[in-house]
Amino acid sequence: MNKMNNRDLSKVFLKGQILTSYSGLMYLKPYKVGELVLTSGKLVACDPLVFAGTEPFKANLAPGSYPVILSLAYKQDEKYPLVAFAKLCLSDKNPVRWELATKAGEDLACLKDNEVFGYGVDSGIGCFMDVDASQILIDDTWQHCEVYEETLACKLDQLLEEKNDIGIMYTNMCVNEVTGANIIAFSVGIGDGFYSSYFGYGADNSIVEVVTTCISMPDNY
Repeated sequence: MNKMNNRDLSKVFLKGQILTSYSGLMYLKPYKVGELVLTSGKLVACDPLVFAGTEPFKANLAPGSYPVILSLAYKQDEKYPLVAFAKLCLSDKNPVRWELATKAGEDLACLKDNEVFGYGVDSGIGCFMDVDASQILIDDTWQHCEVYEETLACKLDQLLEEKNDIGIMYTNMCVNEVTGANIIAFSVGIGDGFYSSYFGYGADNSIVEVVTTCISMPDNY
Protein backbone atom coordinates (compact mmCIF):
# COMPACT_ATOMS: atom_id res chain seq x y z
CA MET A 1 0.00 0.00 0.00
CA ASN A 2 1.35 3.46 -0.77
CA LYS A 3 -0.34 5.23 2.11
CA MET A 4 -1.07 4.36 5.71
CA ASN A 5 -4.85 3.99 5.28
CA ASN A 6 -5.42 6.29 8.29
CA ARG A 7 -3.18 4.27 10.59
CA ASP A 8 -1.65 6.49 13.27
CA LEU A 9 2.06 5.90 13.80
CA SER A 10 2.12 8.41 16.65
CA LYS A 11 0.45 5.84 18.90
CA VAL A 12 3.41 3.45 18.82
CA PHE A 13 5.54 6.01 20.69
CA LEU A 14 3.19 6.16 23.66
CA LYS A 15 4.40 4.25 26.73
CA GLY A 16 2.37 1.18 27.58
CA GLN A 17 0.95 0.53 24.15
CA ILE A 18 0.50 -3.15 23.32
CA LEU A 19 1.67 -4.47 19.99
CA THR A 20 0.20 -7.64 18.55
CA SER A 21 2.93 -9.37 16.54
CA TYR A 22 3.40 -12.75 14.90
CA SER A 23 5.26 -13.88 18.01
CA GLY A 24 2.69 -12.68 20.55
CA LEU A 25 2.06 -9.57 22.61
CA MET A 26 4.78 -6.95 22.96
CA TYR A 27 4.77 -3.88 25.18
CA LEU A 28 6.07 -0.61 23.76
CA LYS A 29 8.25 1.95 25.54
CA PRO A 30 9.72 5.11 23.96
CA TYR A 31 13.36 6.00 24.52
CA LYS A 32 15.17 9.13 23.31
CA VAL A 33 18.62 8.30 21.93
CA GLY A 34 19.87 11.75 20.96
CA GLU A 35 19.47 14.80 18.77
CA LEU A 36 20.07 14.49 15.05
CA VAL A 37 21.72 17.50 13.44
CA LEU A 38 20.39 18.19 9.95
CA THR A 39 23.02 20.38 8.33
CA SER A 40 21.53 20.49 4.83
CA GLY A 41 17.97 19.38 5.58
CA LYS A 42 18.26 16.35 3.31
CA LEU A 43 17.52 13.28 5.43
CA VAL A 44 18.97 9.81 4.81
CA ALA A 45 17.58 6.62 6.38
CA CYS A 46 19.68 3.56 5.61
CA ASP A 47 22.03 0.82 6.78
CA PRO A 48 25.10 3.03 7.45
CA LEU A 49 27.56 0.12 7.63
CA VAL A 50 26.68 -1.27 4.19
CA PHE A 51 24.67 1.27 2.22
CA ALA A 52 25.96 4.67 3.38
CA GLY A 53 25.48 6.02 -0.14
CA THR A 54 21.70 5.65 -0.04
CA GLU A 55 19.94 8.65 -1.62
CA PRO A 56 18.20 11.10 0.74
CA PHE A 57 14.46 11.57 0.78
CA LYS A 58 13.10 14.08 -1.74
CA ALA A 59 11.62 16.34 0.92
CA ASN A 60 13.59 19.38 2.00
CA LEU A 61 13.53 19.66 5.79
CA ALA A 62 14.57 22.66 7.85
CA PRO A 63 18.18 22.40 9.06
CA GLY A 64 18.42 22.11 12.81
CA SER A 65 18.74 19.70 15.72
CA TYR A 66 15.87 17.26 16.29
CA PRO A 67 15.14 14.46 18.80
CA VAL A 68 15.32 10.82 17.72
CA ILE A 69 13.10 8.46 19.67
CA LEU A 70 13.03 4.67 19.46
CA SER A 71 9.94 2.66 20.29
CA LEU A 72 11.22 -0.44 22.08
CA ALA A 73 9.11 -3.58 22.06
CA TYR A 74 9.36 -5.92 25.05
CA LYS A 75 8.10 -9.48 24.96
CA GLN A 76 6.81 -10.90 28.20
CA ASP A 77 9.45 -12.93 30.06
CA GLU A 78 12.27 -11.64 27.82
CA LYS A 79 14.89 -9.28 29.23
CA TYR A 80 15.96 -7.43 26.11
CA PRO A 81 13.72 -5.49 23.72
CA LEU A 82 13.88 -4.96 20.00
CA VAL A 83 13.55 -1.69 18.12
CA ALA A 84 10.06 -1.66 16.64
CA PHE A 85 9.95 1.93 15.34
CA ALA A 86 12.32 4.90 15.07
CA LYS A 87 11.15 8.51 14.90
CA LEU A 88 12.71 11.84 14.00
CA CYS A 89 10.68 14.62 15.65
CA LEU A 90 10.72 17.77 13.52
CA SER A 91 7.99 19.68 15.37
CA ASP A 92 5.80 19.54 18.45
CA LYS A 93 2.74 19.58 16.18
CA ASN A 94 0.67 16.42 15.89
CA PRO A 95 0.57 14.62 12.54
CA VAL A 96 -2.88 14.38 10.98
CA ARG A 97 -1.95 12.10 8.07
CA TRP A 98 0.87 9.80 7.02
CA GLU A 99 2.45 9.06 3.68
CA LEU A 100 5.25 6.78 2.54
CA ALA A 101 8.56 8.66 2.34
CA THR A 102 10.12 8.70 -1.12
CA LYS A 103 13.46 9.40 -2.72
CA ALA A 104 14.17 10.91 -6.15
CA GLY A 105 12.73 8.72 -8.89
CA GLU A 106 10.20 7.00 -6.62
CA ASP A 107 6.54 7.52 -7.50
CA LEU A 108 3.78 6.42 -5.13
CA ALA A 109 1.41 6.03 -8.06
CA CYS A 110 3.58 3.23 -9.44
CA LEU A 111 3.21 1.04 -6.35
CA LYS A 112 0.89 -1.94 -6.37
CA ASP A 113 -1.13 -3.02 -3.34
CA ASN A 114 1.11 -4.03 -0.41
CA GLU A 115 4.22 -2.62 -2.10
CA VAL A 116 6.39 -0.02 -0.38
CA PHE A 117 9.59 1.89 -0.92
CA GLY A 118 12.27 1.61 1.73
CA TYR A 119 15.85 0.57 2.40
CA GLY A 120 17.63 -2.73 2.70
CA VAL A 121 19.61 -3.77 5.78
CA ASP A 122 22.46 -6.28 5.67
CA SER A 123 24.20 -5.47 8.97
CA GLY A 124 21.17 -5.44 11.28
CA ILE A 125 21.60 -1.67 11.68
CA GLY A 126 19.55 1.30 10.49
CA CYS A 127 20.05 5.02 11.00
CA PHE A 128 19.04 8.61 10.48
CA MET A 129 21.62 11.08 9.19
CA ASP A 130 21.91 14.15 7.00
CA VAL A 131 23.23 13.63 3.49
CA ASP A 132 26.28 15.68 4.56
CA ALA A 133 27.10 13.08 7.22
CA SER A 134 26.53 10.34 4.67
CA GLN A 135 29.06 11.92 2.31
CA ILE A 136 31.61 12.24 5.11
CA LEU A 137 31.19 8.53 5.87
CA ILE A 138 31.63 7.62 2.20
CA ASP A 139 34.66 9.86 1.67
CA ASP A 140 36.32 8.50 4.80
CA THR A 141 35.77 4.91 3.66
CA TRP A 142 37.50 5.63 0.36
CA GLN A 143 40.33 7.47 2.13
CA HIS A 144 41.02 4.53 4.44
CA CYS A 145 39.90 1.74 2.13
CA GLU A 146 43.04 -0.32 2.75
CA VAL A 147 42.72 -0.26 6.55
CA TYR A 148 39.13 -0.77 7.70
CA GLU A 149 40.10 -0.33 11.36
CA GLU A 150 40.89 3.34 10.64
CA THR A 151 37.49 4.16 9.11
CA LEU A 152 34.56 5.96 10.63
CA ALA A 153 32.47 2.94 9.69
CA CYS A 154 34.65 0.78 11.94
CA LYS A 155 34.33 3.33 14.76
CA LEU A 156 30.55 3.34 14.29
CA ASP A 157 30.48 -0.44 14.44
CA GLN A 158 32.54 -0.44 17.64
CA LEU A 159 30.32 2.16 19.31
CA LEU A 160 27.27 0.08 18.47
CA GLU A 161 28.82 -2.89 20.25
CA GLU A 162 29.33 -1.00 23.51
CA LYS A 163 27.01 -1.98 26.35
CA ASN A 164 24.27 0.45 27.33
CA ASP A 165 21.38 0.70 29.75
CA ILE A 166 18.54 -0.35 27.43
CA GLY A 167 19.83 -3.62 26.00
CA ILE A 168 19.87 -2.76 22.29
CA MET A 169 22.58 -1.60 19.91
CA TYR A 170 22.53 2.15 19.33
CA THR A 171 24.90 5.10 19.15
CA ASN A 172 25.06 8.81 18.37
CA MET A 173 28.35 9.48 16.54
CA CYS A 174 29.48 12.95 15.49
CA VAL A 175 31.36 12.98 12.17
CA ASN A 176 32.08 16.72 11.95
CA GLU A 177 32.85 18.68 15.10
CA VAL A 178 32.46 22.02 13.30
CA THR A 179 28.96 21.51 11.88
CA GLY A 180 27.80 18.94 14.42
CA ALA A 181 26.84 16.50 11.65
CA ASN A 182 26.16 13.13 13.25
CA ILE A 183 24.78 9.65 12.69
CA ILE A 184 22.20 8.13 15.02
CA ALA A 185 22.32 4.39 14.37
CA PHE A 186 20.37 1.56 15.98
CA SER A 187 19.54 -2.12 15.60
CA VAL A 188 16.40 -2.65 13.55
CA GLY A 189 13.61 -5.11 14.21
CA ILE A 190 14.82 -8.67 14.04
CA GLY A 191 17.83 -7.83 11.86
CA ASP A 192 18.45 -7.87 8.13
CA GLY A 193 15.50 -7.04 5.94
CA PHE A 194 13.68 -4.20 4.20
CA TYR A 195 12.35 -1.23 6.13
CA SER A 196 10.04 1.59 5.07
CA SER A 197 9.75 5.14 6.37
CA TYR A 198 6.77 7.49 6.56
CA PHE A 199 6.27 11.23 6.74
CA GLY A 200 3.77 12.51 9.28
CA TYR A 201 2.14 15.72 8.07
CA GLY A 202 0.67 18.39 10.32
CA ALA A 203 -2.54 20.31 9.70
CA ASP A 204 -0.52 22.95 7.80
CA ASN A 205 0.81 20.22 5.45
CA SER A 206 4.36 20.47 6.81
CA ILE A 207 6.32 17.34 7.72
CA VAL A 208 6.36 17.10 11.52
CA GLU A 209 7.65 13.52 12.01
CA VAL A 210 9.57 10.87 10.11
CA VAL A 211 9.04 7.28 11.28
CA THR A 212 10.83 4.12 10.17
CA THR A 213 8.90 0.92 10.80
CA CYS A 214 11.40 -1.69 11.96
CA ILE A 215 8.87 -4.51 12.20
CA SER A 216 5.75 -5.39 10.24
CA MET A 217 3.02 -2.84 10.84
CA PRO A 218 0.32 -4.48 12.99
CA ASP A 219 -3.37 -4.24 12.14
CA ASN A 220 -4.27 -2.65 15.47
CA TYR A 221 -2.58 0.71 14.57
